[in-house]
Amino acid sequence: MPIVIGIRFKDSGKVYYFDPQEFELQVGEPVIVETVRGLELARVAYERREVPDNEIVGELKPVVRRAESADLERFRDLQARHSEVLERCTEKVREHGLPMSLVKAEYSFDGSRLTFYFTAEKRVDFRLLVRDLARTFKSRIELRQIGPRDEARLLGGIGPCGRVLCCASFLPDYARVSIKMAKDQDLPLNPSKISGVCGRLLCCLSYEHEQYVAMRAELPRKGTWVQTPDGPGEVVAQQVLKQQLVVQLVGSGIQETYGMDQIELATTQVAATARARNAEGVTPAAQQRRTSPPERHDRRKLRDEIDQYDLLDDLELLEDDFESPFRDSTPAARPTPRAAPPSHQAQTPVEPPKKSPRRAASPPPPVSSAASPAEPATETPPASAPRRRRRRSGRGGTKPDPETQ
Repeated sequence: MPIVIGIRFKDSGKVYYFDPQEFELQVGEPVIVETVRGLELARVAYERREVPDNEIVGELKPVVRRAESADLERFRDLQARHSEVLERCTEKVREHGLPMSLVKAEYSFDGSRLTFYFTAEKRVDFRLLVRDLARTFKSRIELRQIGPRDEARLLGGIGPCGRVLCCASFLPDYARVSIKMAKDQDLPLNPSKISGVCGRLLCCLSYEHEQYVAMRAELPRKGTWVQTPDGPGEVVAQQVLKQQLVVQLVGSGIQETYGMDQIELATTQVAATARARNAEGVTPAAQQRRTSPPERHDRRKLRDEIDQYDLLDDLELLEDDFESPFRDSTPAARPTPRAAPPSHQAQTPVEPPKKSPRRAASPPPPVSSAASPAEPATETPPASAPRRRRRRSGRGGTKPDPETQ
């Protein structure tokens, strides 16, 4: 594993890994290191140590040398010029009419680079401004747009707690903060109470959020019914740090505060009393176990009777008069046809009856069989056979009744 040393460029900032070479450096000692922007003055954050290869990002830059007194003096001179440079840059911004607000100006260690930090509501086209500033300061110019958190970090200040801002003193990176963290900690959702100097949510909301969540998980939720020494009640509030509950009693409606030890003791006593009464048979559950099982319901008896009842005879009365091909009973014998009519009468052929279960067609009018004596005898055309009338029988059979005139 490679041996590295931790370097921090500002009082508050990330720690970067550098190759210590042969130097034995102490924490807080100023050094000159090589970066992508050239030589920079920094301080040692922690001493040399071994780290895994996967923790090293990019190329491992070396430590050039220890910082001398001349290096520190030059660095202080460059910082003294920051206010003057910032004023001149503000005049140039005003001349170009750009909607931007300058925050801070910084020189690199060798003085070859000048960086300006500014804030703006939207993107700004500052190409002409950069050219003008390069001619004025005779160095390379960089303009960087930053947000409100970075602005507070560069300027510093005192927070609502009365201490120096975390981001300007020790916080290496910004914490992810949400409004849910304020809710979990029962803080007032007032922007002036939970916002910092930058106008964003306080970074310190994330410091104790995990502890609040773990302690809240051990408490009953709001709306839960619990047993207290004064009787049952509903939880209306929680005091996470004190591990106490505010309970509204059922009997009196008064809100009282109880500790978790009191709630657990009362719950244990009530459970023991309930088990003892159940063993004695006082509770309804125990009484129900001692009672005999009820007899079968009357509806079950009625269903058994219906299953055993023979409905074949009654259902046959609802059948039609025609013979069903699905019946097993033998059809009724047809009646003997009547004697043939006299020879002088035209014999009318008989057609089989048409099955019509709903209605019976009316017979056609009778046809005279005797010819008139005045007229010669002519052959009478065969008339259509009359339809047979059907009548209902007790067994549903049909009795044909051929009648001819």
